[in-house]
Amino acid sequence: MAAVERSARGPLEVESPIINSAFEEPHVHWEIRKNREPVKAAGRRPASYFFRVPERAERGRKVAKPKDLFGETEVGQEEPLDLVNQLRQRLQAWREGERTGRCYEGASPVTRELLALWRSPDRHQRLFFAQIEAAETILFLTEAAAPYQQGLPKLPLDEPGAEAKAQGARHFLRYACKMATGTGKTTVIGMLAAWSILNRVAAPKDDRFTDIILIVCPNVTIRERLQELDPARGDLSLYRTRQLVPAHRMEELRRGEVMIANWHRLAKKETSSVHQQPARVVKTGEPVAVMKNAGKANETCEVKYLESDRAWLKRIRQELGSGRGRAAQWMVFNDEAHHAYRRGGQLDAKEQVALDDDSALAVKNEREATVWIEGLDRINTLAGGGKSGKRGLCRCIDLSATPFYIQGSGNEVGRPFPWVVSDFGLLDAIESGLVKIPQLPTQDQSGDKEAAYFNIWRWVQQRAEQEGLGTTLTPELVMTYASTPIILLAQDWFTRFQDWEQRSKRRQKHPVPPVFIVVCRDTRLAKAVYAWLAQGEGGYGEAPDWFRNRPGEEVTVRIDSRVIEDIEAGGTKDETRRLRFILDSIGKPTWPGDKVPEDWAELVRKHNDKVANDEEDGSLRWIDERIPPGRDIRCIISVAMLTEGWDANTVTHIVGLRPFGSQLLCEQVVGRALRRQSYAVREDGSDQFAEETAKVFGVPFELVPFKVRKRREGPERPEPEHIFAVPEKDQYRIDFPIITGYQPSGSLQVHLDWAQVAQVTLDPMQIPQTVKMTSLTAPEGALSAFGPGQQPRLSLTEWRTRWRDQQVAFRLAREVCRVWQEEHGRDAVPVLPLFQQVLSAAQRFLSDRSKLVLKGDSQPCDLLAAGHYTQAAVWTLYEAIKRGADQQLRELPVIPRGASGQGSTAFVDFHSTKPTSPVEKCHLNAMVADTKKWEQSAGFALDIHPAVLRWVKNDHLGFLIPYRKQALVASYLPDFIAVLSNGLQLIIETKGQYNDDADIKAKAAERWVQAMNQLGEHGRWAYVLVDDPPALLLMLDRVC
Repeated sequence: MAAVERSARGPLEVESPIINSAFEEPHVHWEIRKNREPVKAAGRRPASYFFRVPERAERGRKVAKPKDLFGETEVGQEEPLDLVNQLRQRLQAWREGERTGRCYEGASPVTRELLALWRSPDRHQRLFFAQIEAAETILFLTEAAAPYQQGLPKLPLDEPGAEAKAQGARHFLRYACKMATGTGKTTVIGMLAAWSILNRVAAPKDDRFTDIILIVCPNVTIRERLQELDPARGDLSLYRTRQLVPAHRMEELRRGEVMIANWHRLAKKETSSVHQQPARVVKTGEPVAVMKNAGKANETCEVKYLESDRAWLKRIRQELGSGRGRAAQWMVFNDEAHHAYRRGGQLDAKEQVALDDDSALAVKNEREATVWIEGLDRINTLAGGGKSGKRGLCRCIDLSATPFYIQGSGNEVGRPFPWVVSDFGLLDAIESGLVKIPQLPTQDQSGDKEAAYFNIWRWVQQRAEQEGLGTTLTPELVMTYASTPIILLAQDWFTRFQDWEQRSKRRQKHPVPPVFIVVCRDTRLAKAVYAWLAQGEGGYGEAPDWFRNRPGEEVTVRIDSRVIEDIEAGGTKDETRRLRFILDSIGKPTWPGDKVPEDWAELVRKHNDKVANDEEDGSLRWIDERIPPGRDIRCIISVAMLTEGWDANTVTHIVGLRPFGSQLLCEQVVGRALRRQSYAVREDGSDQFAEETAKVFGVPFELVPFKVRKRREGPERPEPEHIFAVPEKDQYRIDFPIITGYQPSGSLQVHLDWAQVAQVTLDPMQIPQTVKMTSLTAPEGALSAFGPGQQPRLSLTEWRTRWRDQQVAFRLAREVCRVWQEEHGRDAVPVLPLFQQVLSAAQRFLSDRSKLVLKGDSQPCDLLAAGHYTQAAVWTLYEAIKRGADQQLRELPVIPRGASGQGSTAFVDFHSTKPTSPVEKCHLNAMVADTKKWEQSAGFALDIHPAVLRWVKNDHLGFLIPYRKQALVASYLPDFIAVLSNGLQLIIETKGQYNDDADIKAKAAERWVQAMNQLGEHGRWAYVLVDDPPALLLMLDRVC
């Protein structure tokens, strides 16, 4: 891809940024070239990032008066992510089996089952490609067969610094998955947590996996949301709501342990002795010197006593864990992992570069990273039992939209972590429709090359210098100029607010407003903006009235950085708790599940008690606890970027009133507005999402194809229609069995040419079966056969008592059948009758001494004591029978017992925004159409044909036909079921183009029909595929 630079016209425009489906690997991308129109290029965009050297960073000098770092001559350079690009190619080869002929070679059976579920095209809620790729990359690095990993560069480890090493810290394996905001990182954590736990349960001695998971996140908001990753929640957990784990695996999953903590929980605590006296009084624990009032005249050094490392680990496990995990090692997920870094030594403490003049932010970042990483180091040192060479972390997985070094890290700001292994960045997310499309200013009446409000802070600086107002930007000076772009953008906000309000009224719902965010440089500026917008003060022009707070009507809130820190740490102050509930409920018309949080109810009771005793001006208003406090918020004024993990999807406008020192910071701020509201695909057959947009002023975010043309927001989303079974139409009810698989019935003769069975000799001289042991007695340390002490003898004698010949034959037959399936395909010959025949052959083999030769004291069960012998026996039997199968079989369906094996139209109950058609001979109230005409025409034909007694469209019905596609288990959903007057139950598929996929599904349906009719317990069934809707009437005439 050509290097990307900002053209003279500002950010480049593209007609339609969404060009890929969110559910498939991107197949095209926008190629952006300097001073040229974007070109749609074939193939996926190579993974890369853009780096701009911050001003004066290379000199390491203090900057007394920081300037904006995006000068017109400073252009970012594109740096490829070579490791990511190589892994993409290897992952695709592994996925398709290019090197070994088998997809996902090396993956365990559990992993294959999960992959089949995740990639199934018949899921009710499909996973995004970004999620599948991130998870598959970790699976590849862990399980892929050697041919796929050969030649890859060695992945860098997270090496501790010299000081940390001196304290016992050791490196650990770390992978980073770069995923843009809104692409579903939480789901990826769930996928990988389930993968590790289930594999560990299946193979307890496989140290590649662990059943102890720790998820570390930046704040309480994310921590609370991540609780859905606790397997103990069962069907309410993410593993079931997002179909990440098969239902029958949930009991195994609950045997694992998932701990969730914000980084603050990883800090060491002061110890306490008996009677709860402070540790520094009784002096127990590890002493640590702490400087108070550093740099001031009253600077003092205080000694605190903190818990030991082992006491810390024990406390963490007790506070966070359930104790169910049995593995020695842990797997850690770092959510928003750009906060978890080791401080580099690039800058001397006395030579910090003031990138954004945010020294407080740098200090906060450094403390957070220190606590976070030190916690991981303690786990790595101690969780494995503290044994030499045994690490406590089997792997650490980072997830972040921006896994780059941040300010205060001591590393090169804006450089990615060296262990980034996958990348689905913002450009990919925009082109796949996973996020809102950011819209930024490109031109205005000024005639300048760059629109003024593209970078408000720099524009204000230039204006102040031109006016002779100096270079110090006070809040008053900033507001003098910034009020205009705020008003301009706020007016656009109001237009959208009116549209949303009218839409809500038509739906008879309480309107939830779009959200307008102002991100300020510091608290002083935030106070000035708040006084102007929320209180009508300041004299900076007439503030938009719709952001004005009034008694009992709070529509604008101010969130300072200290408040954000307190919220992230789970502060208990009433105001902190109130603001956290506001942020958590923005965009939500009701509480989830209509359940009022207890903490919120408590705050409301306190407030309402004050209202009852208010004898002054009566400004306090009674609050209804049933209404989420963030429901009616329209404007947020913040110094920080707002809480990370904040999942509000109603943000539509952002104004940046601060300098931006890196594209990393720009992406983090813009990311607050990029979460989509709707994930319904368009109805044009493209499998793409409709466009959603966000307008941004003052955040100079570059290097993406922006939309700038004024467009309508798209057609109004229709009100979801309720589709359900009508009790009064019970005569049209259709019941059907649910088949999960097939079992053979009949006989399968295996013709084994006994003359072709090779001889297998068990020879103790080749593979010894008895071993004598002795002590180390000679002075030089050599073994002596005649030394003193016991000389134990180890043999197979005791081991042989565990095996009978029948068990040995069973193991041999099982291995032969496994090889058969690998060589011929799982469905080539039904395995159950094959096994019975092979078992007989194996029994004969064990008893025939011309084929199985036993030397010395060898016994037949010794076959299982040596893989060499086992494989020799398996392959000689396989070669003798592989062409002797004579199949004369019937297949019977596997139908689960109870309700899980029965489906019915009576269970249909869902909502849809798709077009509907009226129905007559159908149990439901309407039919939802997935096509423009075909299904509607077919439904009409079924309704009017006299031979059709009842019918239903297979939508949310649960009627699935199991089949295999490219070695993965899949489910086919035919279009219709109809019951005819002659008793025939007809499965109908309407398909305009008959292709390979249609052929596979048709054969799967025919197999289903044959098995069902063979069973004979659910009536007669038939399957038809119609390639022209009008022909359906003629087909019905023929079958009747």
